[in-house]
Amino acid sequence: MHRWFFANEREECEPKVEVEEGGSGGDEADQAPPPPPVPTTDWPFCVIYHKKLAGNEYIGISGNCHSLGDWNPREVYVLAKTDCADCFCKCHQYEAEVKIPRNIDIQYRYCVVVYDPQLDQVYVRFWEAQLQPRVIRTCQNMLKGCDCFGHPNEDETDRVNRGWATSETIVHLRLFNAPFLWQCQKPRLLYVRIQPMFETTVGPCPNDGVKKVPTPRHSSINRLSRYLASADRSADILEIRLAYVEVANLKGTRPLEFQPKFGVRCGPEDLQLFHCSIAFPAETLYRLDLYTYAHKARQDEPPYHYGYGFLQPDQLLGSEGTAQVKISCASTHRPLIEMCVWYLLIRPLEGIACELSRSFERHWRRGHLCMNIGHRGSGNTYRIGGDVVRENTLYGFKQAAAGNADMVELDVQLTQDGQVVVHHDFVLRFLMQRMPSYEELLETQDLLVFPYEKLNKLMLLAMGGSKRKDHIAVPLEAFTLDQLRDVKVLRFAGGKGCDLSCDQMLQEQRPFPLLLDLFQHEDLPASGMGFNIEIKWPQLDESRRWEGGSFKPTFDRNFYVDTILEVVLQNAGTRRIIFSSFDADICAMIRYKQNLYPVALLTEDPKSSIQYADERVRDFDTAVQMCNALEFFGLSLHANTLLTEPSSVAFLNQYHLNALAWGDPTTSLSVRTNLKRYGVVGIIYDRLDQLDQAGEEMEGTVCTIDSVTTRKVIEETEVEEWRRKCGYASADSASNVFRD
Repeated sequence: MHRWFFANEREECEPKVEVEEGGSGGDEADQAPPPPPVPTTDWPFCVIYHKKLAGNEYIGISGNCHSLGDWNPREVYVLAKTDCADCFCKCHQYEAEVKIPRNIDIQYRYCVVVYDPQLDQVYVRFWEAQLQPRVIRTCQNMLKGCDCFGHPNEDETDRVNRGWATSETIVHLRLFNAPFLWQCQKPRLLYVRIQPMFETTVGPCPNDGVKKVPTPRHSSINRLSRYLASADRSADILEIRLAYVEVANLKGTRPLEFQPKFGVRCGPEDLQLFHCSIAFPAETLYRLDLYTYAHKARQDEPPYHYGYGFLQPDQLLGSEGTAQVKISCASTHRPLIEMCVWYLLIRPLEGIACELSRSFERHWRRGHLCMNIGHRGSGNTYRIGGDVVRENTLYGFKQAAAGNADMVELDVQLTQDGQVVVHHDFVLRFLMQRMPSYEELLETQDLLVFPYEKLNKLMLLAMGGSKRKDHIAVPLEAFTLDQLRDVKVLRFAGGKGCDLSCDQMLQEQRPFPLLLDLFQHEDLPASGMGFNIEIKWPQLDESRRWEGGSFKPTFDRNFYVDTILEVVLQNAGTRRIIFSSFDADICAMIRYKQNLYPVALLTEDPKSSIQYADERVRDFDTAVQMCNALEFFGLSLHANTLLTEPSSVAFLNQYHLNALAWGDPTTSLSVRTNLKRYGVVGIIYDRLDQLDQAGEEMEGTVCTIDSVTTRKVIEETEVEEWRRKCGYASADSASNVFRD
C-alpha cells in the first residue's frame, strides 16, 4: 500500500543496513563490503513564473547533483509548462520530476533559458542570483508548496539577474543623438527597429542541401525533460538561430526590454542602446527599419515605413568601431540617407566556465559597515621625511593591510607581451636632457632609471613614443615585462624593523608588480583584504584628445579584458573582488563575460576643467541609467558629486544600485564621516594607514636612461640612499645590475 507523508513527518536520513549474524570466515571475511547504494527519490519540482516568456524561452533548473547539471549553465534541466489552477493572474507553473540523491542536501536555482534544438544547447537569459540557493534537506519530505521564481523566501526581494555570455556573443549597437546623415531631405524624427536575420541556402528538397550541425561536446541532451525531448520542432521551424534584441534609452528610466512594433525614438537627445544576444555573429546581418509619423497624422494613426538598411556582419570588424549603413526608401527603394552605428562585440570568455552556484554581482548586505579602501595601496606616491612611499607597489598594499583596510584599489594594464601589471599612468615620460639635475628631480618627482644597454631614444621613438616639450612620451603597452623589470629606483622607504632585509624591502617597493604576484603573496591573504581592480583604458576628452597625454590603445578589447579576467578568476579564490573602470564598454564586457564579481562604473569630477567625451561617464543621470540597464553593482562617484548632491545615494538606491566615493576630498576625516552618513558602501582614500595624512605628495613620475656620463652620479646617489636607510651599501650595485 502507499505510504502517506505528512507535514510533521520526516524521512529516514539513511536506510538501515541489516547485519547478518555469524559471518563466513576465510578470505570472504577479509574483503571489504561493497558500498551501500545511494538512495534516490523522484523529486517533484514546481515553480510559478508570473511574467510572459518570449518565444523559445523555457524555465530550467540547475543544482549541485548530476541529474541537475552540477551547476553547469549548459546542462540545466528544462521544466514542462502547465497552467496554474490556483492563480487569478493567468500565470503559468512549470513542473518536472527529477531523480535526486537523498544522502546530501540538494541546492538548486531556477533560471530562464533559451533552447536551441539545432545545436542542442541552452543559453541562460535570467537566473536566481540570491547569495544562498534553494535547499532540499536530506530529511525533508515532499509536502511543500510550489516555488515562486525569484523569491526563495517570502521575506526576500526579487533576486533575479540577467545571464552572461556562455557560448553566444552579445552585440551592443549604439544609436546616440540621432546619428543620421541627411542629404537633401529635411531632418525629421525617426523611429528605428533592428531585426537580426540569418540567411541560409536551402536545396530543392527540405531535407537535401542543408548542412547538419554536429552536436557539440557540451551538449545538454541528457538534461532535457520529457517535455522537450518528445517535442517535434522540425515541422514548424526550418532554421532556428538565437537572436534576441532588447533596447534601453539611457535618457529614460526603463531597463532593457523588447522593442515596440514600430521601433524606438532616435531623436537628438536620445541615447538608444540595443542589446543583442546572437548565437552566430559571423552569419548574422541586421535589418534596420526606420519609421516616422506624417506631419498631419491623427493621434490614432500609426507611423509609416520610412526606409530600411542592412548592417552586414563583415562590417563589424574587431571588437568595436563604427559602421555606415545606407538607408533606402521603403517605397521607391532609392538611397535616402546614411546612419552611423557604433558597435561593441562581447565574446564569451574561453577556457574558463562560470557556474550558477553563486554570484556577488549585485549582492550587498545592508547592515554592512562602510568599507575603507586604500587608494593605490597607501595612496599616491608621497615623500615623508627622507622616505618615498610609492603607489601601486607591494609595499604600499602591505601598508594598507596593516592599517586594517577592507580593500585596496589598484590599477591594471597589459604590457606588450600580454602580462597584467599594476600601474596607473598610461605613458612613461622620458627626459630629453642628457645631464639632468638629479637632486632637484628627486625632491619633486619619482625618478625611474632604465639602463642604456636595453633602451635608447631611437628605440623609444620606434616603440611609438612621441616627442613632447621636454620629454618623450611612450605608451606603457609598448614595453615588455622584462624591460619594465630592469628599472631602477633611487629613493625608497626605510625599514621599520628587522623583519625584512633591505634587498627584500627594496624589491617590494619596485614599480610594475604583476597582479598574479599580489594574489599569491603570503602577506596579502585572501581572507583579509579585498581588491578593487580598476581596469585602465584611455579615454577621449571633450576636445577629442586622449587623456593624460596618452595614445589610442592598440589592444583588442576582448583580448585585453579576457587576459585580466583569466588571472582574477584563476587566482582570486575567496578574496572579495570589485571591478571598476572609467570606460563604460569595459564595464559592460566585464559584466557579461562572467557572473561572479560586481562591476562599478567610475565617473569623473564634475568640477574638473577637462571632461570625458563619453556622456555615459560624464553625465550622472546617464551613468545611472547605464548601470540600471546593464545591471551593474553601482557607481564609483567622485566625492564632489556627493558633496554637491547628497541625495545622489538615495537616487541610486531607487534602482538597487550602490555608491562608492573617491577623490581628493576623501582625505578629510569630516568629509568621510559625511559620506558614510549619506550611505556610500565604500570610500577610497590615500594614506589609510595614517590618521594625520602626513607627507607631501610627489608631482609625478619621470624616467631617464642612464649613460656613461651620468652612471657615476646615479651610483653615488644609490649608495648614499642605501647607507642612510640600511646602514650599508647595496651588495648589488647599480653598475653590476646594468652590466649583466
